[in-house]
Amino acid sequence: MKLNRLKGIFKNKKRVIALALVVVIGASGAAIWAGRSKAASASSESLDFARTVFLEKGDLNNSVNVSGTVESAEVSSVATTLTAKVTALNVKVGDIVKKGDIICTLSSDSIEKEIAEKKKMLAEDKTKLQEAYDKSRRAVDDAKAAKQRELTNQDSLVATAKQALSNAEANLAAYSDTYKNAKSNYDLMISAISSAQSAADSAEAAKQAAYDAWIAGGGATSGDLYNAYTAAQANATAKQTELANAKTLYSYDTYSAAYTAAVQENDARLAAKNKAQEELNAANANRTRTMNDIDTNIASLTDTMISALNAVKKGSSSTELDDLNKKLSETILKAETSGKITDLKVTLGSNANGTVATIQSTEKLVIAVRIAEYDVSKVKVGMKASIQSDASPDKIMGTLTRISPTAGTGDAAGFSADITVDHPEGLFIGTKAKAEIIIDSKPGVLSVPLDAIKTDDAGKTFLRAKQPDGSFKDMPVTTGIKNDYSIEVSGTGIEEGLEVLADASWSDLAESVNSNVNRMEQM
Repeated sequence: MKLNRLKGIFKNKKRVIALALVVVIGASGAAIWAGRSKAASASSESLDFARTVFLEKGDLNNSVNVSGTVESAEVSSVATTLTAKVTALNVKVGDIVKKGDIICTLSSDSIEKEIAEKKKMLAEDKTKLQEAYDKSRRAVDDAKAAKQRELTNQDSLVATAKQALSNAEANLAAYSDTYKNAKSNYDLMISAISSAQSAADSAEAAKQAAYDAWIAGGGATSGDLYNAYTAAQANATAKQTELANAKTLYSYDTYSAAYTAAVQENDARLAAKNKAQEELNAANANRTRTMNDIDTNIASLTDTMISALNAVKKGSSSTELDDLNKKLSETILKAETSGKITDLKVTLGSNANGTVATIQSTEKLVIAVRIAEYDVSKVKVGMKASIQSDASPDKIMGTLTRISPTAGTGDAAGFSADITVDHPEGLFIGTKAKAEIIIDSKPGVLSVPLDAIKTDDAGKTFLRAKQPDGSFKDMPVTTGIKNDYSIEVSGTGIEEGLEVLADASWSDLAESVNSNVNRMEQM
């Protein structure tokens, strides 16, 4: 606060100096100062009017100074899509509310009537839908019971076919030894007469060949061809006689008949077994087909049942009823955030539509400021800021949380920005505030106002320290970090408590006064 007041004084220093000159010169003209002793002390008297400051240690910030308005960082609206009369109004502008507090209540008679009628209609529809569901459920249950009965029947048919196949296989197996014995005896007999059979077959073939040759040669009843033929014929007859004797010897007819009968019986039993297998296969296929048909029918009935059940559920949770209940809930308007009621657009008995009230948080505040174009490159989001407001005697800290990426023009020149307040106690929405955005800071340094530093022609800097006799003495200083108002100083004799001239230009004023006094005396 001290630095801000200094800034105002420094801006008006020329006017103060001018007034001081008028006073001094006016006094000189009226009294025509008597004596050079008074003239000699004019410099000291002029500096008696100068303001001084005492050096003290503190934090010096290199910063950018901005000003703006305190705003809420969290603003919410209480609004409704209904057009209804306000039957209860629980707040007024300025009231503090919490999230969930009821702001006002709207008339709900027509909505409640619609809900009652809709519920009645839904109840009737639900009864019909429930009946349809119960019917479809019974159809599914009946189909499942019929499936179980048919499954039992099909399993019985398959089991019968399996048993028939088992019997046929057993019957075929039971004849296996008889068949094998008949075949073995037949094979032994055939093996025993095989040489006689081969000889008879060869003789018969030779006979046929001799006959063919004889016929081809003319078929005369004399000659070599005829003689060869008759010899082959006689040999064939002899071999056939030998074969007949062998067959008689080895009971050919008996074994052949027994084997033939065994083959026929075995084939009959094999055919019976194959037929039993085909019947089992057919029984299994029929079972699968029948059960698949039944399952398809049950699936269709189940789909119908599920559709009916969904219809029952949908009927009990009607979208239209949900919408009506939502409308009913909207007749009680509640605060969505905590804060202060800053705007109220309804009164008791008025019709509400759209925004009803505006709530601004008093615990989440920002300072809406504008940063000059020449300063925006110096700052960045995240920098701390020191906030001052006439509404609060305390210095409040904040953080730069937003900088607009584009600059404004005209009255909105510069870059809009937000400084979020750390602890908003003592600040009020809508009030003015100043903020010092801290670029960097140096703690525990001695500093003086910028105007307290004077630079000579050689570029050396000094300040004017007040002496015990009231005069001022130039003291060389080294300067350091500075901001818009103050600058760090150090050097020999520059220590805490030293009283210095706040504006070094007052020394120039003293010299001017001396010159004027001297001219007046000469007059």
